Amino acid sequence: MNVRKTVLLAWCSSIAACHTSEPTTAVLSNEYSASTDARSATAMPVYKGWWAVAQFPDPVAAGQVSDPVRIVPGRDYGYALLAPGWDPSTEALPGALIPVRSAHELSVERGELLTFVVSEQATVGDCGAGKPLSQEDADYVCQRIFPEVFAGLRYDAASCTTAPARDAEAGAAGASGESTGP
Repeated sequence: MNVRKTVLLAWCSSIAACHTSEPTTAVLSNEYSASTDARSATAMPVYKGWWAVAQFPDPVAAGQVSDPVRIVPGRDYGYALLAPGWDPSTEALPGALIPVRSAHELSVERGELLTFVVSEQATVGDCGAGKPLSQEDADYVCQRIFPEVFAGLRYDAASCTTAPARDAEAGAAGASGESTGP
């Protein structure tokens, strides 16, 4: 009977240790320098962000932090879309988007807060910071993380530019002497 009681107490203790009433949450912290003019060419708002299974759907201006979103505990890279020179207070869509990835995997335990920092130091992908993504990583972000944003577009990681997919294909075909046709 004592062995049974000990096993039952150990099992109950392990169950209680795994559960917390606090939700696991995350925020996106845009640590690019805030400009006094949101439309300035140096303004670097984040258009959207993503970590594991959670999206940060609202823009985050430079120097600001997003509202918390509920997430699951885990470990993964964070992804975001920078929108250089875009004013998030307008309803206009950004003229340019730069996909970035956290420089390291981010992790969070049950009941904790994950802070996904987006900055020149904490992310990879900003050509202006001299740290572009590889084309393979950029394609992953554009095609798997934010496919709806890059539908019909082709992102060039080396130059941090986006063009309509048809124009990008035509340019590549033109360089090889082939034509893609209408």
